[in-house]
Amino acid sequence: MSVIEQLVMLQDHDCRIRDMEKELRDIPTRKQKETERLADLKKALEQADQAVKHHQSNIKSAENDIESEKEKIQKLRQQQNQIRTNQEFKASESEIKTLNDHIAAFEDKQLTLMVELDQVKAEFKARQAELAQAQAIVQKDMEAWDARAKTLKDEIDNLKGLRTAVAKDIAAPDWLARYEHIFQRKSDKALVLVEEGVCGGCHMQLPPFIIHEAKHRSTLVTCNFCGRMLY
Repeated sequence: MSVIEQLVMLQDHDCRIRDMEKELRDIPTRKQKETERLADLKKALEQADQAVKHHQSNIKSAENDIESEKEKIQKLRQQQNQIRTNQEFKASESEIKTLNDHIAAFEDKQLTLMVELDQVKAEFKARQAELAQAQAIVQKDMEAWDARAKTLKDEIDNLKGLRTAVAKDIAAPDWLARYEHIFQRKSDKALVLVEEGVCGGCHMQLPPFIIHEAKHRSTLVTCNFCGRMLY
């Protein structure tokens, strides 16, 4: 096996290791996003619950107001037995009418609140169901990510072992050092194929003498544009 072929094999291991390590690093971020999504859903459920309690409290308050006005009317009716003049009686009746108007207003308010209560209760149930469904999905996703992380770690360890074995067999340490230096700097590959006179990395047209040397694979050839190793 030539040095180029060994480097190609080494690069295959390195690319797979890099991709797997990136996926492994991304898992905590994905888990955090799902955790934050659940937190948002829980907050929305709490707000819906507060809306239900708020409406229930307002309905109770309107009920108390109605009872309070009715008690006032009852007292006025009792006091009318002691009224001696028409003027006092008319004043009492006027006050009773005002209190009845208050009662009607409170009853209208109570009815509106009860209609709204049905709506906010429906919203609460919808939020509750949405959260329960999301929690079930996230739980499965978390378990799947944990399992995937374990698999990735095992595969990375295995590939690193294979990579070490290939690197030890490379008899050209200067080529290996050059490859590793370039691979660390590039986001894709350090060693690329020359196809139709074009660099497989930067896709620039190469000079004829570089194409000729790359085909022979007997010397270390690099692209004069991007610096990648060529074969």
